[in-house]
Amino acid sequence: MASRGALWVLLLGAPAGAAAQAGDEPAPPFGERVDVEVVNVDVVVTDRDGERVTDLARDDFELRIDGQPTVIEYFAGAKQARRDAAQPESSAAEAPTPTIEIDRPPGYLIVFVDQSALEIKTSDTIVEEIREFVLPRVAASQSVLVAAFVDSLRILTPATTDPARVEQALTELEKLRGRGTLLAGERRRLERDIRASMNPPMSEGNPARARLFLENERIRLQQEIEQFGEAALDRQRRGIAALGQWISALAALPGRKSVLLATGGISGSPTVFLTSLLEQKRNNPVRTEFSGSGSLASRGVELMVQFEAMVRAAQNARVAFYTISPRTPPVEQNTAIFGGLGSETAQAAPRDLALVEASSSVLRLAGATGGASFTVDGDLSDRLERVREDELAAYSLGFSTSETAGAGDHRIVVAVKREGLKVRHRESYRRRTLGERAEEALLAAATLGSTANPLGIALELGAPRALDKKGAGAIVPLLVRIPLRGLALLPVGEQREGKLAARVAIQDAKRSVRLGASAPLRVLVAEVDAESVATEYWAYRAEMRLAPGAQRIAVVIVDELAGVVATAESAIDVPKD
Repeated sequence: MASRGALWVLLLGAPAGAAAQAGDEPAPPFGERVDVEVVNVDVVVTDRDGERVTDLARDDFELRIDGQPTVIEYFAGAKQARRDAAQPESSAAEAPTPTIEIDRPPGYLIVFVDQSALEIKTSDTIVEEIREFVLPRVAASQSVLVAAFVDSLRILTPATTDPARVEQALTELEKLRGRGTLLAGERRRLERDIRASMNPPMSEGNPARARLFLENERIRLQQEIEQFGEAALDRQRRGIAALGQWISALAALPGRKSVLLATGGISGSPTVFLTSLLEQKRNNPVRTEFSGSGSLASRGVELMVQFEAMVRAAQNARVAFYTISPRTPPVEQNTAIFGGLGSETAQAAPRDLALVEASSSVLRLAGATGGASFTVDGDLSDRLERVREDELAAYSLGFSTSETAGAGDHRIVVAVKREGLKVRHRESYRRRTLGERAEEALLAAATLGSTANPLGIALELGAPRALDKKGAGAIVPLLVRIPLRGLALLPVGEQREGKLAARVAIQDAKRSVRLGASAPLRVLVAEVDAESVATEYWAYRAEMRLAPGAQRIAVVIVDELAGVVATAESAIDVPKD
């Protein structure tokens, strides 16, 4: 899990200018920054029978942003169909809008299993069905990534087209097993205690002592319920954060990304059933809203806000979620004794609204991102074929935006002119800030080893310098060479000035990613040296304290004047002694 904006082991050094031969290309002309972003909307079209439609052209689509018709400037047809050239020619008075036909980059299939809440039997079934679906489809055209969440994010394999590595990762995933069996057992214990323990002992003949016994039981059970709820909310919060880290890393990758997410869903009110059961057992009126302490309720609301933020981030990252979740609720919900509370009351036990909330969250995530939702059945691997079919049948509709779009969310609606067809696509987009794009690129470099380097930066790691304490790791020098030829340098008096920012990330031996703080860099070049910019670089130096083991170091350099982001990464193995 990423540690964002925290002071950790990175010791930032002062930048310094230095000369080095970097090529003979002339320096680019200085100019103003043009901040234009292309937004791509991936669309899957199906007919009345659910079959995918792949023969549509650009003019068959209508795109609206916030209700306003929007020109489709970039278009990629399903299976790379090219039909725009066959459209009737427009008159000179109504010239057609030029459309750029684009080729879609290779897709990514991400397997993410939340083992923190799935029961062991369900987890085993899901992993086996995923194995049957994924392994035959690992090919050069689609990279597969495998990750899990237990107590933290665990990256089992980065992007790979090697079936052997995917098989090894799935085997590791299987060994983690589902932790939800323990949670389900704790929940069943609490339910049994509530049903049985609110009755005073038969030998107790003193009404005052009976009332005291019942009150003590109520306090004990309420405390245990709240402890159960706090643990559930904390586990879900960390799970959403782990997903958010994945989404941030995937956002920097081109094209549409498909995520197979196995999860029990998200609920901001995990104790609603237990607390309502306790209230009814005490013959108190049932509360329809979240029952529990005020702090627990507010934390539940915060969790659902965090979940919605993650959904919007997935939409911006062109991530389509295909969710896999258990079909049946806990066994107790279907038994004959579930409806009663025992001989002390004729009231029926409340239904568990948290199950409804968790199920709704799964459907929400899949629907909002243009994916689909599946339940765990024997033919799951066959039904997962929809993921691959969507990848092949997806259209890409692109349009450009500028700073006038602002920083808010914008609703996307796509329609097709041919009758009887349905479309699936993400619900919204938001222009990402330069800082967000830089962080996404840094996470992609550190987590996935994927870099984009338009500035031509070079990352160099020095020899580890062991610390005095045995096994404590080492100090590793870091140097980033930044060619001046690609930077925006604006006149400031008799000099030219550039404004950069540097940030470093480390993926440690446990594949956990930590982010350092962003460090501002001010580049000053004498006016008389402007012609020699093409052969010089600016140096950024830092020192890192690294633990023993294999690690990946990533750096992002941001040209704040030009709005350009560049990343580089390098691996290092720090010895134990």
